[in-house]
Amino acid sequence: MDLAVSSFAHQLYSTVFNEENVDRTRAVVARLKGVESRKKRKQSTDKSSGNFMKETCECVASTANVEEANPVTRTPAYDVFLGGSCGNTVWRRQLVIPFLKKRSISYYDPQRSVWSENMIYEESIAKENSSLFLFVIDPATVNATSFLEIAYFAARKSPKLVVVFLGKTEWKAKAHPDDVPDRNRTCQLLDRILDAHDVPMLHSIQDALNYIEDEIIGNKKWTEVLNVPCQRLAYLSLRTRRAARAAHEHARAAWGRVRTVASKAGVAGTIDTIILLTCQLIAPSMPLLFVIIPLFIINVVIIISINRWQHYRSMRPRGIVDSTYFPHRHSAAIPSPRMATVTTPLNPKTSKHSTVKAKRFCDELMVEDGSNAFSTPENLCNNSLTNGKLKTIENINCIELVCSSMDEIDWISKEAVPQMDGQSIPYSSGLSMPGLLPEIRMNCLKAWSRNFKHFFYHIPSTKTFLSGMVEIAYMLGHSSWQVTVCVPRESQTLEFGSTQHEDEVSRAARRRRNDCYQIAFCYLKDMAKRRQCRVFTDLEEAIRHVMKQTAAGF
Repeated sequence: MDLAVSSFAHQLYSTVFNEENVDRTRAVVARLKGVESRKKRKQSTDKSSGNFMKETCECVASTANVEEANPVTRTPAYDVFLGGSCGNTVWRRQLVIPFLKKRSISYYDPQRSVWSENMIYEESIAKENSSLFLFVIDPATVNATSFLEIAYFAARKSPKLVVVFLGKTEWKAKAHPDDVPDRNRTCQLLDRILDAHDVPMLHSIQDALNYIEDEIIGNKKWTEVLNVPCQRLAYLSLRTRRAARAAHEHARAAWGRVRTVASKAGVAGTIDTIILLTCQLIAPSMPLLFVIIPLFIINVVIIISINRWQHYRSMRPRGIVDSTYFPHRHSAAIPSPRMATVTTPLNPKTSKHSTVKAKRFCDELMVEDGSNAFSTPENLCNNSLTNGKLKTIENINCIELVCSSMDEIDWISKEAVPQMDGQSIPYSSGLSMPGLLPEIRMNCLKAWSRNFKHFFYHIPSTKTFLSGMVEIAYMLGHSSWQVTVCVPRESQTLEFGSTQHEDEVSRAARRRRNDCYQIAFCYLKDMAKRRQCRVFTDLEEAIRHVMKQTAAGF
């Protein structure tokens, strides 16, 4: 570079006084200045880029440390989702909402003057961003949608779900005469679902408000409560009651331990006294130390042995149920900041050992008539076992044919079975047996909750429309189950018979029933759509679809 500069300078001085080369001289000078300026600019750029990279790396490292030290937590948009009866009910605006506002508890109220199908998506977003779900069932309304949502959330094992029944017996009676038996079945089905999943069921709104206050405010930290003045007094009251209850429980436990120790010490002292008196009567000249010291050693050995034995039994409890019978799988849940959510695939990969152990609970052996059916043993219907055990087969990929009515199962033998036998599709109709008790049916569903199952559910008529939708919603709530639904159009709407006379009151009740059930059916179809399950209105088309899915391995 220096040699080039000197050559250019020599050329400049040799031609500077030449008038003909003035333009050339100016060009050479400009070129020299450009070379020097580019050289200086390059050096300064390298230096500044190095400093910039160093500062950037330090900044990124410090930012990473800050993010690692302060992880981002997802804050729910609402504390409580106010589900349940809508319509003309006033329990929200008269009782619940004033209480929540007084405690500064955020809520989402789905009650609107006019319902539209677009509200389904809005409510689903609110449910995903709520910490607690409150469903109040008012006997003045039909409550079809609420029952579907309760069964769905109970199956998904939502961390905070509470149900309030107001006048449960009265609710059964306030229905269309043709729907009263189905309403009773729905109540019994929900009782079994809530009992199977340990969902708290209350019978007054005041109990529900106390539950909300205890769950939302009582579980907060003191630093969080300080930022909300309306919650400080309630927080102190809740903590005081909890401390009082804990102290009472500790006192009762301590008093029980004292009574146990005192009774044991009294028995041991009585035995020692009898032994001592007996020794004195037999050998009066024997010194007391020769009797007291052996008794003391024997008592110490007995106490140590009993403590060791109790510790051994506590560490190895008696096995009541084989926990390895079914492979353990986590179920999906509504996202909540109070409970970690574990998402699992629809058909997870399991080991060969787990597959062998995952046996069927309600099926016995393949029927020896050349068909592909699997039948439930008769001894399961009366809740008894053969020799203390159930004969089972290995878990295979078969279709569970389920019907909402035990009296309308002709479609299984007339339409489903011939087509599936023709295509060699394995199936089971154990859950649709006429003699199967509803409790046993729920026990089967609960036992299958950790296995992959494919259900084909059919609602044949309006007689079991509501209870069928509730059971379908319960099945859709399981992340490991695939459900194909068939609801014919004649099963969706209750029509008036032409041979009977219908007054205005009955006509209004029938129309209200149809409107409410259609809204609930819209929610059910949305649940199925989110689970990528199909809902059909034609039975033949539904059977062909489920056979195609099974043949494809889904």
